[in-house]
Amino acid sequence: MIGLALEGGGVRGSYQAGVYMAMYECGVKIDGVCGTSIGAINGAVIASGKGSSLPKIWRSLSMGHVFGFSDDFVNKLLKKEVNIDFVKLTLANALKIFSNKGIELNGLKEVLDNNLDVEELINSEIEYGLCTVRFKDLKPLYLFKEDMNPDKVKDYILASCFLPFFKKEKLIDNNYYLDGGFYDLGPVNMLLNKGYDKIYLVKVHGVGITRDYPKDANVVVIESKRKLGKVIDLNPSRVDENIKMGYYDTIRILKNYDGEKYVFKRRKDEYYKFLNRNVRDKLYQRVRRFLKTDTYKETTIKAIEYIMEEEKINYYKIYKIESIIRKIKKECSDNNFIYRYVKKL
Repeated sequence: MIGLALEGGGVRGSYQAGVYMAMYECGVKIDGVCGTSIGAINGAVIASGKGSSLPKIWRSLSMGHVFGFSDDFVNKLLKKEVNIDFVKLTLANALKIFSNKGIELNGLKEVLDNNLDVEELINSEIEYGLCTVRFKDLKPLYLFKEDMNPDKVKDYILASCFLPFFKKEKLIDNNYYLDGGFYDLGPVNMLLNKGYDKIYLVKVHGVGITRDYPKDANVVVIESKRKLGKVIDLNPSRVDENIKMGYYDTIRILKNYDGEKYVFKRRKDEYYKFLNRNVRDKLYQRVRRFLKTDTYKETTIKAIEYIMEEEKINYYKIYKIESIIRKIKKECSDNNFIYRYVKKL
């Protein structure tokens, strides 16, 4: 059985939408999904059979509305209009949150109401679980859908997302709950304990506690080597960027491509050694030390990625190493030692 474990991390969870889209396109069949916080929301959509719609859902969200901020405030913030009106709006939003004793859950509730069919989730063959923490005794709870009252499923999901800055609200059995990240940010062990053979863990590095899992467990980690933005980020371009990152990072893993920040068609180790045949050892060693690499393959790829970032070359494409080397030789004029190295390949 193949499982999917989704970490919590607020807006960074948009990365998981791209991850699932790549899995879906590559024909990876998920038998069960467990998540914490935003991972619990994404996981519920996936388990209900609607995972392919996650990118569309994320791109349609107004993150300001989700967190209870006014449209005027968000628009001025994104446009960086720091003037007297912006200050007034900031104070008004702060006063609203203060008087309510936290951010209201209405925005998150709307997300669930608009995008999750509980009946489809319950009846789906895909197993679903989440992690939350009961506040009164700080007891962590691992719950699968069969453990949940069907009428309270959305409340359980909200319980998994409940951060201290939200307005306190009793959700289940007249209890308060805390975000599951206070116990287990990425609940891999929920799936391992159910006997899953292979688990994809999607890490977005939210705030919380990461639990160890057995070293011999077949866990494939998918995570970005670039920044995913803030946990609360109101800019829609951040969401779009994260989705694309998740998609290409996952394509790299599923198709066994090369690269770390970019994606390259796979070539054998011997090929990279051959590329370095005309490079003087002194230059190679300098580059290797600077990039902190060990092999010809590592050094070559990291050097190329270094230049691609410097030249602001599009991340979202699958490249051939030989093609990008030709491009660098033809179009890049910088002459620092990394550039000189790649031009010697």
